[in-house]
Formats: sequence, C-alpha cells, structure tokens
Amino acid sequence: MKKMAVILAIGAACVGVCLPVHAAEGGSIASKIEELGEMDYLYVTDMRAVRRDNLLRIQFTVTNSSSSNERLYYRFRWLDADGFTVWEEEPWKPELIYGKQDKVISVVAPTFKAVDFKLELQSPHNTTPSERTGTADNPPYH
Repeated sequence: MKKMAVILAIGAACVGVCLPVHAAEGGSIASKIEELGEMDYLYVTDMRAVRRDNLLRIQFTVTNSSSSNERLYYRFRWLDADGFTVWEEEPWKPELIYGKQDKVISVVAPTFKAVDFKLELQSPHNTTPSERTGTADNPPYH
C-alpha cells in the first residue's frame, strides 16, 4: 500500500511538470502574454512550460490567420516566485510567420532563478484602442 502511494505521488508530480502553462499555473495563455497593441492576424494558440535541468523551458505556437506573411517581435520577462524580474531586459527577437502558418518557438530561461514569465509581443500590424474605435484625430485604418 505504501509503495502504491509513492508511485501515485511520483506520477502526479511528473504530470504536473508537463502540463500546459494554463493548466499547470491555474491561469490562461492570455495571463502570460502582454501585447503592445492588439495583433490583428497573429495569435498565440498554444503555450507550454516545463522545468527541466532546473531551467524553465517555454514553447509557444503562433498562428497567422492572414494569407500574407506577418512579422512578429517577442521577448520574455523572467520572474521569480514573487513576481520580481530576475534577468535584465531582453532585446526584441524577430520572427517571420508565413501566411496561414503555425510556428512553434522554443525558449530556455537564462537563469535558474526564473520560475515564471511574461511573454511580450508586438507586430507592425498591431492596432491600438484608438485605431479600432477611431477618433477625429485618429481615424480607423481597417
């Protein structure tokens, strides 16, 4: 009986490590993302996080709903258990997402101190709230 309890505990720990971010952390994919404006054609459709070799590893999928190629820029903000930044600000990394493509991007945290993260995204085709609603000074561009 004791042996069975140990096996179940180890199995549960392994499952918890491999679950997608939104299941493992109790939040959604959206809770891990900060967009500079709103991306019209690019969407993060899957995100997973796992701790392996004591480093946080992230894998996310970006989907391009447009038939045109779209440029994406991303960077991570690495956080400790209390939500404090544990690494210097990263430069923006460019990616070209081809029309109607899903692209998987994998990243490893640069420090053992990182236990959480925020993914920052921007694209040249991002819109801001004023562009979506339109104002006299700033009409909508859609």
